Amino acid sequence: MTAQISELPTTIFRLFIIGSSQNRRGEFSRWIQDSAQNNVNIQEMESGEEALLACQLTPPQGMLIDSQLSDMTGLDFLEKMNQASPISKPPFIFFIGMANEEVAAKALKLGAHNYFIYNTLSPELLWRHVQQALHQLSAIKRIQALERQSNTIWESSGDGLVVVGMDGRILFTNPASEHLFQCSNEQLVGSPFEHQLIHGETKEILIHHPDTQAKPVEMRVIPIEWEDAPAYLTSLRDLSERRKAEEDRERHEMERQYAQKQESLGVLAGGIAHDFNNLLMSVVARAGLALRLLSPDSPIREHLQIIEKSGLRGGELANQMLTFAGQTQLDFQTVNFQQFLKDSKSFLRSTVSKRITLTFHLSPNVPPIRGDRSQLRQMLMNTVTNAAEAIGDQKGVIHISTSAADISTENFRHYHIMGDLPSGPCVLLKIQDSGNGMKPELIPKIFDPFFSTKFPGRGLGLAALLGIVRGHGATIAVQSNPGQGTEFIFLFPTTHTPSSPSIPSLTLPLEPASRTIHSKVLVVDDEEEVRTACSLILKEIGFDALVAQDGQAGEQIFERYREEIALVFLDLTMPHVDGGKLAEKIREKDRKVPILVSSGYPEEEAMKHFSQSGINAFIQKPFQVEILIAKIQELTSQKTQPPK
Repeated sequence: MTAQISELPTTIFRLFIIGSSQNRRGEFSRWIQDSAQNNVNIQEMESGEEALLACQLTPPQGMLIDSQLSDMTGLDFLEKMNQASPISKPPFIFFIGMANEEVAAKALKLGAHNYFIYNTLSPELLWRHVQQALHQLSAIKRIQALERQSNTIWESSGDGLVVVGMDGRILFTNPASEHLFQCSNEQLVGSPFEHQLIHGETKEILIHHPDTQAKPVEMRVIPIEWEDAPAYLTSLRDLSERRKAEEDRERHEMERQYAQKQESLGVLAGGIAHDFNNLLMSVVARAGLALRLLSPDSPIREHLQIIEKSGLRGGELANQMLTFAGQTQLDFQTVNFQQFLKDSKSFLRSTVSKRITLTFHLSPNVPPIRGDRSQLRQMLMNTVTNAAEAIGDQKGVIHISTSAADISTENFRHYHIMGDLPSGPCVLLKIQDSGNGMKPELIPKIFDPFFSTKFPGRGLGLAALLGIVRGHGATIAVQSNPGQGTEFIFLFPTTHTPSSPSIPSLTLPLEPASRTIHSKVLVVDDEEEVRTACSLILKEIGFDALVAQDGQAGEQIFERYREEIALVFLDLTMPHVDGGKLAEKIREKDRKVPILVSSGYPEEEAMKHFSQSGINAFIQKPFQVEILIAKIQELTSQKTQPPK
């Protein structure tokens, strides 16, 4: 008996003894108390109603129930217990007064732990079965705790968990799987599981929804038993976020590689543009000089004019290359996009075929942006021209729209993005065409110089456009599919900064000088053809040219002929000493001599290398002979005027 008592828990075991006989209840109570040594709290009850109420107020851990109660039979009591609490009932022992197998079977069916006949019962036997009931209660509690833990795991799992029977029908789902399928548990349970299940297999499947894109899901399958029958447990992990992260990572890596390539191309383009401008300078200057020597009715004039015009067009291409290289200084002003596009309608209309319909939808609530109007116009022209070429000779539509947008609410997942998306509100310019479109994998290539889906390479095209957009701190998003046209979206950061005035063309007044006759012009340029062409032009208007191939030689020549030099005509980019440093050295020696700067770079970019007070005028290569002559005559006439 002592060994049995040692198995009892330290907590008090609460036991109800329910029966109509007070003597029998008392006898059972003494037997149990003697064995349990006060580890059991026993409550005796005569009626079933009293016991039912007590079970609701303070549920026991076990019950001894007689077949006869004062107000009902023991079987009636068990039925009422089942109705009141069909799941959480304490273990109980049923007693009958005589061998009645039918009553005993009903008691067991209603949940009795065991049953005994009065005259066969002893204190040891009763206590042994009370202990068994106690251990059963402990096991039930462990099972319930495991069930609660299991339910917590099932309910809180981020992966979808689906139990599928051997017949292929769903037996159980957790909330995560209901979210994946976008169906309730009631809709899923009993329905067929549409994917083949193979033990131990891990594979990717797609879960389709009627209104949204299919979700990629990783499915793992293991065999289990479910309600005493073989089944499969499938674990479903949503891969959407992982795929998005992978796509973002791949996109950023592509953008990084593309940026490196564009940077290299930009350096190359800038160098080519500089050398190209020098070559064109020689072509345009020689053509201009030849035109001045010909009579007005000479048949050769037309050919030379075409050469001169082509050279100037080449200069425009060189400027596009500089824009692509990011080596142009933009003239930023506050731009009302709606008004800007309204003003551009006729200009854009003239760039496309009459078979193409050009439509606009311009939102009146678009905030202003900071931009260079000429560059924005170039961007529009390039994009619309590209759209028109995509439509070709057929009828089509190009639609241009603007709106205020917030990236946090916009979805650009299916777009190819060039640059970083703005972090907040922005201005959205959308240009859509009804052309043939292109394969999505071709989109990254359209920003490469000379790339085209229709013709062999024809120019910088969208590569120059990308340089313009980057110069504005903007982003491009492109979407296209074969047969569905192409959509360009430009995202510009908004501004509320007032417009800054544009930089005027630089022509500074000269200080009056002495009446000394100056007959020489110092030409400093590292290209021999440019020096020769300029010397011929100067000779044409009565000046002697002093030429130097770099800034160092130019400084020496200026020091030697300083009193005879009427004007210094120098290039920006030269070896040893560049134009900016040479201009500073000349100004240290002479603050009055006019300095005319020439460069293939636009004026705003070139002037960053000079002190504004030290330069009198600027002329961009390639320039026409007449323009150079006019500049030189303007500056030297001021120099030779007597002081007032």
